[in-house]
Amino acid sequence: MKKEWLIGYTFTLPSIVLLIILVIYPLFLTLNYSLSDMSLTSSRYLGWSAYNKLFNNKMLPLVFKNSIIWTVLVVFFQLLLGLGSALVLNKPFWGRSLVRGIMILPWVMPGVVAGMVWRLIYDPQLGLLNHYLKSLGIIDQYLTWLSVPGSAIYAVIFSAIWKGFPFSMLMYLAGLQGVPAELYEAANIDGAGKWKQFFYVTLPSMQPIITITFLLTFIWTFNYFELIYVMTGGGPAESTHIFPTYVYDLAFKRFRFGDASRFAIFDFLFLLIFSLFYVWLSQRQKRMEQ
Repeated sequence: MKKEWLIGYTFTLPSIVLLIILVIYPLFLTLNYSLSDMSLTSSRYLGWSAYNKLFNNKMLPLVFKNSIIWTVLVVFFQLLLGLGSALVLNKPFWGRSLVRGIMILPWVMPGVVAGMVWRLIYDPQLGLLNHYLKSLGIIDQYLTWLSVPGSAIYAVIFSAIWKGFPFSMLMYLAGLQGVPAELYEAANIDGAGKWKQFFYVTLPSMQPIITITFLLTFIWTFNYFELIYVMTGGGPAESTHIFPTYVYDLAFKRFRFGDASRFAIFDFLFLLIFSLFYVWLSQRQKRMEQ
């Protein structure tokens, strides 16, 4: 028994060391920086009162609002498109493997490359979007999609949905293939149609997959950086900044390391609280169903 315990800890030790070096130490370092008013030229320790600066910062409500709008819309439509695509691809048809391969291309494309592609698509003069909309008579003049605060955030959201939905599709496709065929056969015998089978057989059977996929995509989207930064850089007029882009802007463009650390800690705590609450809610629902 003692030998098995020792072997177990020996195999997990490298992971624990990496966790301390790559996650826990940087987190405590960031927390320490957040308690100071730190820049390239000066550093003044403020203690916990430093967070008064964060909550009085006029950018916090804007960045938080953008982050919520960005995350909710991207995750919702990724879930919707991913589930719809998975339902289609779960049915046998000619060329299904080829279609699956094509549909995962946006997901495997690097975020920087995807950002450059969509910048070209949205380009006012050379972009395909304006060209086709004008040729169809939908618009009279070319639109500057990424240069107007009202449209820029939604243009980037559309790009992020396109980029990320194949991950949800693959997860849901794996879940669909794990649903026992006997459940559908029993539902058919009971006279359940396709919609009833979907709501009473498919969705309940896929609940664990949907739960973990939603949580992962929420965290990844909330912390997504490269697509927004390549497409807009947080502009125009800082209207597309979310937490990762604004933290980068504060730290590496303005060299306000204290402010950047406070925004980063706020980001981390929000996601931690949300994740714990979501897991608790999911477990509670599972216990109620039992």
